[in-house]
Amino acid sequence: MTITTRPTMDFDHLSEHYRHNWVRMAADLHAGPQPIAWTEHHGGYWVVGSWDAVNQIGQDWETFTSFNDIEGTGNGGRGQLIPPNAYRLDLGESDPPLHTERRRLEVPFFTPKALRRWRPIARQYAIEALNEIIESGTCDLVRDVIIPTTARTTLYVTGYEGDNWEDTVAVAHRSMLPPDHTDFPMQELGRMRESFRDHLTQRRAEPNGDLISALATGTVQDRELSQDEGESMMNALVFGGFDTTTATIVSALLLLDEHPEHRERLVEDERFRKNLVEEVLRLCPPPSGMARTAVRDVELLGQRISKGESVFMWLAAANRDPGKFPSPDTFDPDRDNAGDNVAFSTGHHRCLGSPLAKAEVSDFLELVCRELPDLSIDRDSIVQQPAQGGENGYQHMRVTFRPGKPLDLEK
Repeated sequence: MTITTRPTMDFDHLSEHYRHNWVRMAADLHAGPQPIAWTEHHGGYWVVGSWDAVNQIGQDWETFTSFNDIEGTGNGGRGQLIPPNAYRLDLGESDPPLHTERRRLEVPFFTPKALRRWRPIARQYAIEALNEIIESGTCDLVRDVIIPTTARTTLYVTGYEGDNWEDTVAVAHRSMLPPDHTDFPMQELGRMRESFRDHLTQRRAEPNGDLISALATGTVQDRELSQDEGESMMNALVFGGFDTTTATIVSALLLLDEHPEHRERLVEDERFRKNLVEEVLRLCPPPSGMARTAVRDVELLGQRISKGESVFMWLAAANRDPGKFPSPDTFDPDRDNAGDNVAFSTGHHRCLGSPLAKAEVSDFLELVCRELPDLSIDRDSIVQQPAQGGENGYQHMRVTFRPGKPLDLEK
């Protein structure tokens, strides 16, 4: 049965108001007849907070496209972002079967076997970063430890230069600013994208088995992956791999600071730690949501979605759907369905690197809670990313702890 009155809400996931009030906004949406509403921001779009409906949208690519039809010659899709990107994110903004073929090139680097290879590397980077500060008793944990660990891991997995992580992080963070912002890294981003192309050219001539080589020499739909496609996919891999992991680690530490009773069990019980990470992702998903475009008229949650209208899968609200997660605002590391969260999206666009990210978070929390058991967070020092872009990003967080001795890399 279609509801004739279109519900509306003042919703802008890129605003300061959203950053500080999204939990209340999600609760208000769920308190209504159906968790769906229209907002006039950014040209107008539907906001969907139902866990079931978000999964329906994410899996029904034939109705809700991810394609960014920049040229205006395709299905009219506006891509995964609101407002839409000026350039296409080739992997994220494509649908099957093309998306399936492109992702096939990356899959071997994120299998369980590959994870067993990457996980010790990530742990080594975490220990190296902790050893830089462990004797001091204080540090900026985000800048000095977490970001170096997650960025170096991401670059290593990709095959890009790990020693270049600081420049990469700087460009990634500033590129989330509006393109007309004075600090937007237009020149730096251009140089980095050119560097991606140089790497693809080099690997095409001399492949060495890394992920860049797979993109440089791979084929999709019986043709070689183009330079534009390879560069776009490298861009997503390099820039998308560390901010989400960093955000989840910070969110977990903040929750543990509020609930220190979980720290000892976290260290001792790997299964509990794994579920705790899922619960952190449910409560504090790194991205707030992803967009799709309706390619035909369709009814959803009693509302008529017209062809060409954008639909925002509000992942953060879906993770707090009381119909799926009882007492949704409560941090419960023993929640039996915490793993059903959609923090890493859903359907064929579910993040391929999510198992690695979760392993990184789990191992980092175990190390910090074991080696820095008296860690104290200065909440006044926390600085989030200046332009969230709908993401839960962090730049700084100072902590104090009892100084210790450098850790054994074999630990």
